[in-house]
Amino acid sequence: MEIAEAIKKRRTLHIFSKKRVPREVIEKSIFAANHAPCHRRTFPWRFTSIGIKKRELLYQLQLTLKFGDMTIDESSLKKIRDKMLKPSHLLIATQICTDNQVQKLEDYAACACAIQNLSLSLIADDVGCKWSTGTITKDPNTYKIAQINPSEEEIIGFIWIGYGTEPPLIKRPLISTIYRERD
Repeated sequence: MEIAEAIKKRRTLHIFSKKRVPREVIEKSIFAANHAPCHRRTFPWRFTSIGIKKRELLYQLQLTLKFGDMTIDESSLKKIRDKMLKPSHLLIATQICTDNQVQKLEDYAACACAIQNLSLSLIADDVGCKWSTGTITKDPNTYKIAQINPSEEEIIGFIWIGYGTEPPLIKRPLISTIYRERD
């Protein structure tokens, strides 16, 4: 697939099937992520693959965070269960911690580039993904479940990977509204 086609085809997938993505495709996408630009050569990105047992724990945590002690209807249970357990893979993307605020910002940009490389590699193999954040990504229990040390790495998102329903096209701004030439 040509790079321009992959860029245009890369979309956030919201509905996943249970079809398994081959390990080689995941490894190829991690290789692509590791070739992202990195201004200070800090290579701050890390990816932790979370297996189904730990995803079950994250599912329970998500229910607690979202509903607390409230009764949960079957529809909500299914929606959250499908979101947490249906995608083929879950990678937790983290950024190496630093006290230097300028470096932290540059490192986040590098991590975003790594995630985009990962996403483009996946779409080139007809695999979708979704980068999500939210309360669960900041919760201390997520760090425990994933065995990520919060003093060394900060979770910057969950990367859900799999096959599924392609979302509808979205209307993008005209190039003339986002690009200017100045003499």
